[in-house]
Amino acid sequence: MSKYSRTFKIALAQQCLDGVSSPRALGKQLSIPYSQIRYWSKVYSFNGEESFLPPKFPRTAKNKADILKRMWSENWSLTYTSAFYNLPSPGTLSVWLREFDESGLQGLQPKQRGRPSMKKQSQESNDKSIDEMTLEELRDELEYRRTEVAVLKKLEALDEMKRQQAKKKRQSPKD
Repeated sequence: MSKYSRTFKIALAQQCLDGVSSPRALGKQLSIPYSQIRYWSKVYSFNGEESFLPPKFPRTAKNKADILKRMWSENWSLTYTSAFYNLPSPGTLSVWLREFDESGLQGLQPKQRGRPSMKKQSQESNDKSIDEMTLEELRDELEYRRTEVAVLKKLEALDEMKRQQAKKKRQSPKD
């Protein structure tokens, strides 16, 4: 999620391109770096109403490599190339360059995003029904379940204690 909305960026870019105000004046007025406003203006001048929209499809390693090759062949700057291809910022291109330098085309492959899923615990007891388990296996299963319940109760008690402390903190008068 970006800090500034798409409509805000377009409005500022249009003001700059129409000559209503300069990036420097807008930056000073709004406390935004003028280089950022200048970048938004470049993006808008190249991409029009399609500016600041996410790509319809994730960029593949080949797409990224093609962008880098065009930048090198045309002798474009990072900022110009980023604006031309409607990238969120020139920093995106810098990351691609670093990854390409370190790992080649393989470094440009899309990465897994988000938190990895939890691995499923494989237990022997899940494979057998209660009737098939030996007395020892049943005891182990019972001990495991009791321990699991105890841990969950401790976590619940800790969470409740944290809530109580936060409540006390909010209720205490400020000096």
